[in-house]
Amino acid sequence: MNSIYIVVISIAVVLLGIGWLGFQIEPDSFPPHPDKTQDAGAVELPDLPEPVRQYYEAAMGTHVPRIESAVVLGKAKLRINGIWMPVRFKAYYLPGQAFLRYLEVTWFGKTILKVSDSYINGEGAMKIEGILNMRETGEKINRGQNLAMWGEAVFMPSVIITDARARWEAVDDGTVRLMVPYGEQNDSLLFKFDPKTDLVSNVSARRYRGQEEEKTPWRIELTEWKNFHSVKIPVRFTVTWEDEGSPWSYWTVEGVEYNINIADNLSVGG
Repeated sequence: MNSIYIVVISIAVVLLGIGWLGFQIEPDSFPPHPDKTQDAGAVELPDLPEPVRQYYEAAMGTHVPRIESAVVLGKAKLRINGIWMPVRFKAYYLPGQAFLRYLEVTWFGKTILKVSDSYINGEGAMKIEGILNMRETGEKINRGQNLAMWGEAVFMPSVIITDARARWEAVDDGTVRLMVPYGEQNDSLLFKFDPKTDLVSNVSARRYRGQEEEKTPWRIELTEWKNFHSVKIPVRFTVTWEDEGSPWSYWTVEGVEYNINIADNLSVGG
């Protein structure tokens, strides 16, 4: 009987090892978007709190390229039920209005889960398809996705100075609150700035996590920046629910295109 147990345990260990190995293999990148960045002009900097003005000047200069749509592609690692899984993603944005992020979780480079999160026409959604299927919607998802969209405005920063519904409020020398619209109401995020580079170091807010009753402190740490089409944006960042103590996801941006038609992508996710 003991030998049978040993065989079963050995097989289980081998299967677990194979399973773990499959998640160590990165997927191929998504192909570049077929349409290329178009020039939509530029806007001059208005009066802004000093840390915000310094950020815009460091990232884009005094004339900020106008961004009316964006596509962001890259890879990530997500911690799902305690397991780190490799992901490739593409995200589509109408700044201040809508976004859809499409992800593929892979095992040995093959897609096992298709995930999308979105905020379109004032409604948020999170959907998983594949070996697991689920969909979440509702008021808490709506509010959470709206905050996520504005938190990711660092990828298309002109929106925060061209959308009259958004406004900055100084907090201290290195922190500014961004008030953003949510329907007929407002919500807010805190932007902290790196005194050495003048770039945004992190964005945080209290945000609903799924359908939980209470909001949870949530933070995006922006760790590396790069120029795309005359706009300096984050290319490495982490996302953390602060009660977990460490990031649940690590993201790397590989490509960006601006001011292209993404209407079909927002409806079907890719």
